[in-house]
Amino acid sequence: MKSVDNILFNVLVLTIPFLISYIFWLDRSELSPAPQRGRWRPLWIGAINAASALFCITHPFFAGGACSGFDLRFIPLLLAFLYGGFVSGLIVTGAIVFYLVWLGGSNSIWIVSIAAVLVPFILAFIWLSNWKRKAPKIMFPTLLALVSAVAACCILLIYRTVGGLSVSPSFWAYGAMYCLLNMMTMGLITCMIERIRDNAAMRQELVRSEKLHVIGELAASVAHEIRNPMTVARGFMQIISQSRVPEEKLRMYTGMVMEEIDRAQQIICDYLSFAKPQAEKLQQLDVSRLTQKLTNLISPYAAMCGVELAILIENELWVEANAEKMLQCLVNLTKNGIEAMPDGGVLRVLGYTRGSKVVLEIADNGVGMTYDQLQQLGTPFYSTKHKGTGLGMMVSYRIIRALGGDIEMDSEPGKGTNCRIILPLLPGENVHDALE
Repeated sequence: MKSVDNILFNVLVLTIPFLISYIFWLDRSELSPAPQRGRWRPLWIGAINAASALFCITHPFFAGGACSGFDLRFIPLLLAFLYGGFVSGLIVTGAIVFYLVWLGGSNSIWIVSIAAVLVPFILAFIWLSNWKRKAPKIMFPTLLALVSAVAACCILLIYRTVGGLSVSPSFWAYGAMYCLLNMMTMGLITCMIERIRDNAAMRQELVRSEKLHVIGELAASVAHEIRNPMTVARGFMQIISQSRVPEEKLRMYTGMVMEEIDRAQQIICDYLSFAKPQAEKLQQLDVSRLTQKLTNLISPYAAMCGVELAILIENELWVEANAEKMLQCLVNLTKNGIEAMPDGGVLRVLGYTRGSKVVLEIADNGVGMTYDQLQQLGTPFYSTKHKGTGLGMMVSYRIIRALGGDIEMDSEPGKGTNCRIILPLLPGENVHDALE
């Protein structure tokens, strides 16, 4: 029973550290720059396998008698050569040799130890360059462990026979069990490792496929949205070029062409802001001053649409943001609120603190949105407006979330929409308004 406990404990010690380190190394290598990938990997694999090998030597599962010294040191040694390369393998080999020299021991143990070091080294040297291409990735390491264990048993048997020592029946039983354990343990560990590697490769492929899918979807949507204003502009230009147009209609057609070109330009700008954001310099901003600038920009449009602005902003609401991008976000959201009230109404813009957060609330009493519409806000090219592209909302969400904030939306059909921008509050001391 004690031998069974030792065997299970040895297998656990071999399996857990290697798998945990392999999982973390895979996740880290995916995020690391290409030149840094694998720089420390051979050393790390060599270190953990050397520790495992030394543990196996210190705690053999068959101790005493003719079978003393039987342990699982082959497993970490082979894993180091196969998955870490020769640097890892040499680290484990050196650790085993120095540890055995430090321990000393009987001749039989020395013979088994020499076999444990030299046989896998020679086999790995011959087949290492080919196993990843030709051999099954689980079968080959398993057979390699079996061959190494059998070779060690044969060397020990020859040593005992030449030395005139008796070979008891238990030697054959323990030797067979020893070879079987090496083979099964190696098969178990390599199976787990290969499953982890396959899952990591599949995950990378899924991420790559998703990126390509999104790029294709955005490209098709942008092309579709740009084609509409370009078609309209081309139609008016064709009318102007092919017939004599009265001066009044000529001005009207020219204005419509410019309007459609401006719309196409805005679509391109929104797409670039979403798809390829630029590194932005953050500034300390007073929200009340920023709102004053917003009022100057949006008031003419609100008056033209018959919408009244009601703005109430508390003082000393400091946030860290890019003034231009923050203003772009506020313009997008207030324009959406104005356009949601085709028959006129009141657009309320409130600013206040909530704990350590600044809340900018933009509320209208327009047409409102359903729950399903709210869930799709900020997704590529979804808009509740007839001529909308959805890029404005995507850009707004991206700007706010890049600042560590969030956008909350509440809406009810026929009653209006309440949009809350939530940003971290800066302390009022030692701040300087970038808008001054």
